[in-house]
Amino acid sequence: MSVFAPSVVNLWKTIESYGIDPAPLFAAEDINVQPPIDPCIRLPYQKIDRLRAKAAELSGDEAFGLRSASVYLPSQLGALGYAWDASLTLRKALQRAERFIRVVNDKASVVLEERDVCLVVTFRLNQDSANIFARDDGALALITRMCRLISGEKFRLQAVSFRHVEPKDIKPYFEYFACQLNFDQADNQLLIPLSLVDETLPGGSPEMTLLHDQVITKRLARMHREDIVARLKAVLIDLLPTGDTSDETAANALHMSVRTMHRKLADVDNNFRTILVEMRRELAEQYIMDNSLTLTEISLLLGFSEPSSFSRAFKNWTGAAPSELRQSRR
Repeated sequence: MSVFAPSVVNLWKTIESYGIDPAPLFAAEDINVQPPIDPCIRLPYQKIDRLRAKAAELSGDEAFGLRSASVYLPSQLGALGYAWDASLTLRKALQRAERFIRVVNDKASVVLEERDVCLVVTFRLNQDSANIFARDDGALALITRMCRLISGEKFRLQAVSFRHVEPKDIKPYFEYFACQLNFDQADNQLLIPLSLVDETLPGGSPEMTLLHDQVITKRLARMHREDIVARLKAVLIDLLPTGDTSDETAANALHMSVRTMHRKLADVDNNFRTILVEMRRELAEQYIMDNSLTLTEISLLLGFSEPSSFSRAFKNWTGAAPSELRQSRR
């Protein structure tokens, strides 16, 4: 189990905010955080967990995890942090967290579910922790901070649920989350009003999110070479603009036979055609928001030989023609 090395800068800054020198704590776990930190480096979860627990103990602050939000910068999450900031809506930002959280921690998951009038964001990391308060509070506070940064002052939470028991002093929690707090729950969750999640954000940039999404997809493929779906998606990102998206070409890029590729996909209940369509649809929805691209250019970037073929496919996916959707978003 491993974590994205640049993310530990957040822990370093959190410790510093208490006037504690982080260097001896990091040295004790043989962790080097001298910038620039290579984004390809992974660090053992157990080391980071022990370090965080020791720092929380030294701080004497039961709400240590909440402090991590105040020192957050997008660079701490690499391409995911930058893609988040450029997301067109809060829902799309959270969907990126759902798809790509494994880049930050390869055993973590984010699950989105609409419930009544809220979008429920569930954060799961079913691993033991030396200080579950510091770990889980940090995750929930950080996601909340990221939502506030892109949504502005209008962002609010309906409620927050914590797996851990109620702390001795809940005042810092009320002050930070400013909503109903539920402790000793089955999951760590943020409940966000649906009225907020689909508003267009002022910092949205489809072009930037596309670039960063591609970086993340390729990094996931390198991390999980046994993950045939992630590897295929990374290959298709490069193949789509060439117009050659045959299963034979993709299999060659993966250095395996077509039969082997199809078998590996079937083993995980997937298939080439489904993944290709999903990739085209995801990219199409991002390209449509980029007014610098013509519909002809978009069709070529997605590997369609004719704009009319792209238009038909897009209408099947969304129920609207590309030109209609682009016009409605202006």
